[in-house]
Amino acid sequence: MYVVRNSLQALFAALIPLALVEAILVAMAALALQAASPPELPVPDQVVMLYAQRIATDAALLFAGHWLLQQARMASRIAYGLMGGVMSAASYAIAVLSSATLPPGAAGVLLTIGLLPAVAGMICGFLYHQFAGLVPAPSRGSRGRDGAAAEEGPRTFDGPIRVRTSVAGISIAATMPAVLTAILSFTITTLLLPRTLADGTGPLLAAAIPAQMFMAILVATSVPSAIFVLALHHIARALGRQRGYEYAGIGAAMAVAFVLLIMPFMPVFPVMFLLLPALTYGGIMGALYRRFAGLEPVPLPEAVIASDVQALVAADHPSRQRHGVIISP
Repeated sequence: MYVVRNSLQALFAALIPLALVEAILVAMAALALQAASPPELPVPDQVVMLYAQRIATDAALLFAGHWLLQQARMASRIAYGLMGGVMSAASYAIAVLSSATLPPGAAGVLLTIGLLPAVAGMICGFLYHQFAGLVPAPSRGSRGRDGAAAEEGPRTFDGPIRVRTSVAGISIAATMPAVLTAILSFTITTLLLPRTLADGTGPLLAAAIPAQMFMAILVATSVPSAIFVLALHHIARALGRQRGYEYAGIGAAMAVAFVLLIMPFMPVFPVMFLLLPALTYGGIMGALYRRFAGLEPVPLPEAVIASDVQALVAADHPSRQRHGVIISP
């Protein structure tokens, strides 16, 4: 039996999606407070302290959930994904109840906003499982170290394999259009807005505009992107491809093909304006899915239910080439 090992590096890497989501929520709340009349924007030190407190709470609860699953000897990806979602939702609830978060821009949206940290927490739990790895579980009972030494060692497998169908991998890859667009918009707004705005709102808009771009594109593209990644995966599986660069190539080719298909309906934009982003987005989505999906053995053929023993003959058996004759009186 195996459990997920303790890893500080994996914990820091797994917290990246949740840290990005927390930063997006803080930026959007700050923009809403800036737009209020009169503006109620808190001082920067308060914002940084609230953000650090949220991240520390998320990290503590995520590691506590990992410890509980480790004690229960549960090492499945589904268990860690659910644990991450529960712990992130609990962290959000603690922050709301203790006023350790900026108030939202509108009333009645606390639960709706809390769905985003919960989804990000599920991805964090999956990433921790992926990055930390598995180790043999310590033995229990009276056997002690002798029983642990007598346990079976690592197994090897040389049979046929294929890339797994992973819901978590699809979810991670499906967020890439929103993430890449947010990075691009952040770069543009950081370079342009502080120079063009003289009222002091340039840095705030430079953080809030990419956050809103991320949310808008995530809502608009999450389902189509998930369908795209799932189709990419099954095409690669049908072609017998398993490597990361092969998934990236198939994703880039599919994205370019979709752009060429929709170009007759979008005569305003030049082809090259969409081809390069589609090529980049498709390649990254395919490579990310392959990185996080993993491998599984090819399942055995389904068992055959037979009622006639004489029918259990090969396809090239002579009895399948000719019919028996029964003379009717």
